[in-house]
Order: sequence, then C-alpha cells, then structure tokens
Amino acid sequence: MKKILNTVSVLVVSMLLSSCFEMSSVVTVNKDGSGTVEETTLVSSQIKAMMGSMGDASKKDGSSGQMKMDILPTKEKATLKAAKMGEGVTLKSQEEIKSPDGREGVKVVYAFTDVRKLKYEPGDMKDKVEGGKSAISFGFEGDTLTINASHDTKPKTEAKEKSPAAPMPKDIEAQMAMMKPMFAGMRMSFKIKGGSGIASTDATHVEGDTITMMEMNFDKLLEKPEGMKKFAEMSEKKDMSPSEAAEIFKGLDGIKIETKEKITIKLK
Repeated sequence: MKKILNTVSVLVVSMLLSSCFEMSSVVTVNKDGSGTVEETTLVSSQIKAMMGSMGDASKKDGSSGQMKMDILPTKEKATLKAAKMGEGVTLKSQEEIKSPDGREGVKVVYAFTDVRKLKYEPGDMKDKVEGGKSAISFGFEGDTLTINASHDTKPKTEAKEKSPAAPMPKDIEAQMAMMKPMFAGMRMSFKIKGGSGIASTDATHVEGDTITMMEMNFDKLLEKPEGMKKFAEMSEKKDMSPSEAAEIFKGLDGIKIETKEKITIKLK
C-alpha cells in the first residue's frame, strides 16, 4: 500500500500529468482460489503526446530514458510483470482501449491459478519484491480469503540535513489552486472483488462484491482548499504509511484508504 502512496507523490512532484489520467487495479478471486488481475490505464491525448516526445528526446540525446513516462504497458512489459507476480501467473490479454470521452490507454488482464502464490502491488513492479520493498500477499483456506497488506520493513533513515521550511498556508493554497486544473479527471484505485460474491468481511470499505483498498478521486479531493492543503502535505511525506494518510484525509471526500494490515473475506 505504501508503494501506491509513493506513486501518487511521484506524480505530484513530476507535474507531468496535465489533464485526465486514470489508473485502476482489480483483483478478482474465485471460489477455487483462481482469478484475475485487471489493470486499466487511461490518459488524455495531451499526456500520450507528451510521453511520445519524451521517449523521442531520450533516443536523440543517447540517455537511458529512465525519466520517460512509460505508464502505458507494452505486451513485453506485461509479460515480464506477470513473471514477477508469482508462480502460475500468466498474461491473459493486453489491449489498447479508448473511452467515450476520448482518452486512450491499455487494459491488461493477468490470470492466476492459486491466489496464495500471488504477490501483487499496483504499479509497474520494476523492482523485485525484496529488501525493504514488499507486495500484498494472500491466504486462502476453504471459502475464506485473507489479504496481508504488508508494509515496508526497512527502517526509516534520519535526514542528514535539515529540511527546508514548509510553505506558509497561503503559499500552499496559491500553489494548489494553480495545480488544480492539471489534476482534473485524475483517478486512481485498487480494489479486490469476490468472483462469486462476498458473504462477509472485516474490510473498511465494502460495496456489494467489492472492497476498496485505495481510491483517490482528485476532482472531489481538490474541490475544497482544505483538501488541497492536505494533498500538498501528503506529497511532502515520501514514507507515509496508509494509516498516516488516512488520518490526514479523515473527513474529506474523494479518498478511501484501507488501514488494516490484515483483512478477511468469506466468499459466497
């Protein structure tokens, strides 16, 4: 879950996402423990053009292209990602899509045979699950699914230099007001779905057969000055835990974060 929050922070700092951007992940688990992971990424035509120009620039100057916006996965990258997600995980499909509002993107579907062998974290998973980085793991027994939302185990290091003074409230409000149009239509979500339905669960955010691990709707979140200030505060904290983020955004519309480290779902 922490990696998801770090991804949001990177997007804020980079300021490269101008206009609509949407990323969603849905893990569906069937009664026999098999299932799918569906990842959908949609971007506006402006972002897609920007990604292309950054890629061309990296080729011309001979750089490695590490900074290019490669958020739209190719079939090759999706295949490599499947191998990192655990034994028995395969790439089921990868297709280009276009939404009614003109955004373009990619939908990738992975299939797994045993959820107990799935290691998953929304994002590109360029780094292997090792050291201080960890992914969400799952347990499955009978008709009960367990979600282990582990966090980074690597201890935080103390800053060697004193951090610069935080901007005054008026400065933050002015900056976020200027940034607000850039996040119009931006959404990110990670959900887990019971393939045959959910009989019961101790998850915090439940609707029908789906639980929400994380959801951010920036249109709602940034429509009030208070939301903009909280968002700026989150972007400054790179090691923020889900519980800390939930506390910061408590009472605000547009964001849901599961703070429990272990969740149980009884499937129908």
